[in-house]
Amino acid sequence: MVGGLDWRFADPCADAVAGFNFSGLAASPLARGLIAQLGAKQGLTEADMKKIFDGLSGVDQVALSIRDNRVVVMLSGSVADLTLPAPEAGWKAVSVHASAMLVGTADLVDQAAQRIAMRVPLSELARSAEERQASSEFWASGSAQIVGPQALNAGVKRFWLTVSIRNRLTSDLAFEFNGVPSAKTLEMLPGGATLEGNVLHARMSMEADEVQMKFGQIVASPVGERLAALVEAARYLPVRDLTIQRQTKPVIYGLDSGPKVVNQ
Repeated sequence: MVGGLDWRFADPCADAVAGFNFSGLAASPLARGLIAQLGAKQGLTEADMKKIFDGLSGVDQVALSIRDNRVVVMLSGSVADLTLPAPEAGWKAVSVHASAMLVGTADLVDQAAQRIAMRVPLSELARSAEERQASSEFWASGSAQIVGPQALNAGVKRFWLTVSIRNRLTSDLAFEFNGVPSAKTLEMLPGGATLEGNVLHARMSMEADEVQMKFGQIVASPVGERLAALVEAARYLPVRDLTIQRQTKPVIYGLDSGPKVVNQ
């Protein structure tokens, strides 16, 4: 378990696992600006993005397990009062423990809860995501099928992506090949990529002021395309009902007279 996420929730046969450090992103003006640009690419308005940020306040981490275009999500942090934004046929949200929740189609959520209860070993893909989670705001790892048929034909085995957005933006989009790629394959690859053994890295690093100047370029890049999909998925996550006043004072439970709010 890392940051409240129990990675046993991930489907052992997942095509990809991905996620984001929501509390870290929400605290960074640079990250919020980039996310607004990514959201706009997906048709989300400024009001939509504000609703997502406000509704997910208190959430620390969000992780997704994707298989055959079906998704199960795990959220950690202050999640007890989150509710699904709109009724979704066949969807359910269940509490795993006091600070974690599973969301998705009913059968996938039940299977994920069972894996956690049975303490099944982590899949290779889940371990890969777990390793990258601690040092990144966005992370993803997946099979070549997610990248597309060209990647499969070129001998790509899997990919991974890490993005850190703090006082600067750094990213690494890497493709692991079954063996050292041929010269013909390398000719088809974008410039600036570096080959390390059988892993091709497309790295990016920018200072904060440069990031703001190049928002459009980042959004249009391969890294931006993958991040935009994560941002768009956030609109379907459970959110906090902001119209309900939250209890900010301690409450004593178990009294014969019922729960009592402590005013002092």
